[in-house]
Amino acid sequence: MDSQTLDYQRVIDEALRLLYTHHYRLMSRLLPRTLERLNFGEETLMAELRESPLGQVLQRLAAVAQGKLVEQRERILENIELVLQLLFWAPGAEDYSVPRSFWEGELGRLLSQAKFRAYEPSELVSIGKAAQDLGVTRPTIYRWMDDRKLEYVRDEHSGRTFIIRRDVEELRRQLQESA
Repeated sequence: MDSQTLDYQRVIDEALRLLYTHHYRLMSRLLPRTLERLNFGEETLMAELRESPLGQVLQRLAAVAQGKLVEQRERILENIELVLQLLFWAPGAEDYSVPRSFWEGELGRLLSQAKFRAYEPSELVSIGKAAQDLGVTRPTIYRWMDDRKLEYVRDEHSGRTFIIRRDVEELRRQLQESA
């Protein structure tokens, strides 16, 4: 299934339901009385979640991914970061990491396409070109991507992954200074 046939509303609803379930589980242990106000039917619950700030963020990101909305890059990236932190930042952890497999799932693909649309083609380089420019192997580039040392985007239409050019240039400068 490519991003053209992705059912964005279903993907958004699944993400909202997942985060709500996690929140509900935490709140039932922290403040059980608070949950008495949250006893909605499924349909009402989904309507409330879609209208929530997070629901609105996911709707905007889906519209960007589909090319129906153009937003400032900073806003797109901040919203993607918000979603990733909510999904992957464990309580008490100093940081979070996103498993590479997440980007193969539907929500990951939605976020990837929104992020891809935040950049101009001239701001992106292929993984091979980044490896060549930095004098390292492709596996090193992938490791740096996983470690968030290099920012990257994936075009869901072509299936290609690109590195942000300015990150490659900055890392090359840092490597030259340390050599």
